[in-house]
Amino acid sequence: MTSPVHYKTAWEDPGTRRAWRRTAMFRCAAALGCVPAFFAWLFAVVMTPVWLLVLWMPVLFAGIWYALLAVAGAASLTGIRRVLRVYPWQAGLAEVRSKKNGSTQFLVPDPERPEKTVGLEYGGGIGTGRHFWVRAVQSGQVTAAWFAGDPRYVGVVATPGPRNLLRIAQREATDWRMSPRKRGVSPDARARARAAGARVGEN
Repeated sequence: MTSPVHYKTAWEDPGTRRAWRRTAMFRCAAALGCVPAFFAWLFAVVMTPVWLLVLWMPVLFAGIWYALLAVAGAASLTGIRRVLRVYPWQAGLAEVRSKKNGSTQFLVPDPERPEKTVGLEYGGGIGTGRHFWVRAVQSGQVTAAWFAGDPRYVGVVATPGPRNLLRIAQREATDWRMSPRKRGVSPDARARARAAGARVGEN
C-alpha cells in the first residue's frame, strides 16, 4: 500500500479523501444542528416567564457565535480540498505549540529556505478553545503534524492517518485589505499557491 506522503498530491491518497468526507459530514452536521438548537431556544423562551429573558438572551448570543463558527467550518471544506489537490503531505514537518493567547502555532520550514521556519496560527478567539487543535496541543497530546501547502500562504494540517484536517492561512493570503506576499517567493510557488486558493498578487 502506498503511503499518503508518497502521492504527488494529498488528494490522490484514498485515506485523505475519506478523512475529508468525515470532516465534511461532521462540520455540515454541526452547522445544520444550529437550526433545531434555535427552535429549542425559542420554545424555552415561550414556555418560561418573561423575566427569564435576561438569562435566555446571553444564551442566544452565544448560540449565534457558535453557529457562525460552525458555518465557517463548513465553508472551509472547499478550501481544504483545494489545497489537498495541489500539494502533497509532508509527514511530521510542522512543529506545533501552544501560545499564551490560547492559539495554536504551526511552525513549518520555508520551502525555499528550509533553515528558516514560517509560523501560522489557529484559535485564540471566543469559542475556539474546545477545538481539537487547541485542546490537543495545550495538553501535550500533539507536538507535530502532517502539512500540505505553502506556509507562506495557505496549508492544511492533520494528525497522522491523516485525521483532524484543518485549513490554516496567512492573513495576507486571504484578506483583500492586505497586500499579498511576493518577496522571496518563486513564480512557480506563487502559481501553486494561487491554485490552492491563496491571494498572491499580480505577476
